[in-house]
Amino acid sequence: MKKIIITGGPTNEEIDEVMKITNMSTGGTSAALAESFASAGYEVVAILNNAVKLEARKNLRVVRIENTQDMMDAIEAEARMDDVDAIIHAAAVGDYRPEFVFLLEDMSDEIFENINKIKSPEDILSIMQDPKCKIDNNSKISSYQKNLTVKLGLTPKIIAKLRFWFPNTLLIGCKLLDGVDKGELFDVATALCNKNNMDYILANDLTDLRRGERSRYLINKDGFTQIVLKDTDAIFKFVDDELSSEKNMG
Repeated sequence: MKKIIITGGPTNEEIDEVMKITNMSTGGTSAALAESFASAGYEVVAILNNAVKLEARKNLRVVRIENTQDMMDAIEAEARMDDVDAIIHAAAVGDYRPEFVFLLEDMSDEIFENINKIKSPEDILSIMQDPKCKIDNNSKISSYQKNLTVKLGLTPKIIAKLRFWFPNTLLIGCKLLDGVDKGELFDVATALCNKNNMDYILANDLTDLRRGERSRYLINKDGFTQIVLKDTDAIFKFVDDELSSEKNMG
């Protein structure tokens, strides 16, 4: 039985116990692909945020995650268990996560209190990167803070780890841009494919999605393959054919 991992949906990065940074991804494509591969007899591991509607069943195991680090840990755990034939990394992983929160007036006071020690802009930046005025966000932050400010930091890049964890696996990533011409979309996706040693990238444009156009342009390390996958059935067939070809060649 061939095994495939599919990621999907958004990640949630907590500001406090109530507020989160997330995105509009529904994970619908990932859920549909998981159903298709399970129905075809694959062992499917779907690593999804709780926002994605999908129930476990025969051949289909659902691993629920909350944030980017959860998803990274879940994928790495699968690498230690069994050989994986393919990964479709379709999750809309957030680029940023909250590092800490503070009030603007408190930050202004802290900078003013240290004004005699400030000799350069770098000194101000040092204060702002690790201020004493951080608010404890282990519980709900008050709803009446007018100048609440969130310092964001980068989330870890899951796609950069995949080839290290799965050296012999068919790796397919995704790239979504908004309002760009197709040449730029293809160039960005090709660079992503090469940088992370992926086999393919499924590229699309948010502007097209808004019009109901759900096609994915298939990109490899050489660029656009001239293959357009119109829907999830086409994506399933392409991956299934790729794995069958690899098996026959082996």
